[in-house]
Amino acid sequence: MTDKNYNIFRCNYENKISKKLEIDKEQFYSNYYETKQPFGLAIFGFLMLVFALYILLKINTLYGILLIIIGCFFIYGALKKSKLVFRISKNGIWTPEFGFIYFRHIERFEFYRYIGKNSSERMKIHIKNYKIYKMEIPFLEQAISHIDNYGSLKEKLNNALIIVNKRSEDKHYRS
Repeated sequence: MTDKNYNIFRCNYENKISKKLEIDKEQFYSNYYETKQPFGLAIFGFLMLVFALYILLKINTLYGILLIIIGCFFIYGALKKSKLVFRISKNGIWTPEFGFIYFRHIERFEFYRYIGKNSSERMKIHIKNYKIYKMEIPFLEQAISHIDNYGSLKEKLNNALIIVNKRSEDKHYRS
């Protein structure tokens, strides 16, 4: 799916669901962030910065400035704060691409690995009644290989989905 399709899903999903999304009131019990870059990258950037100062003062100003800029990029990459990319609450999941999706609207999660030149691990979120939300395909796709500690993600999502399905079955039996 393209970004345009994700936006179409998000707009249609927010318009069709019965309860308005209240993410601020939602209590998330699992947060997943991007994998942090190794600290050695900051050390390498600092060493490059020191070398760049030597080049700047002794050899050539232009090369020195260029190496300073490159060294700063290495330092920034290693020290920047990790971005939040996935959250789990008792009622649903949140991703930056799709927003908040309730578990009651999710049929199942599927995890798979692309193997090839650009290998990556991905997750498919199969949506119940996907045609209501004007989706072309019945699932949303999320890359998870860049998420720190994504090994526990599959187990937590499947357990949460089982709990929500049991809650909905209990409501049907009581009525």
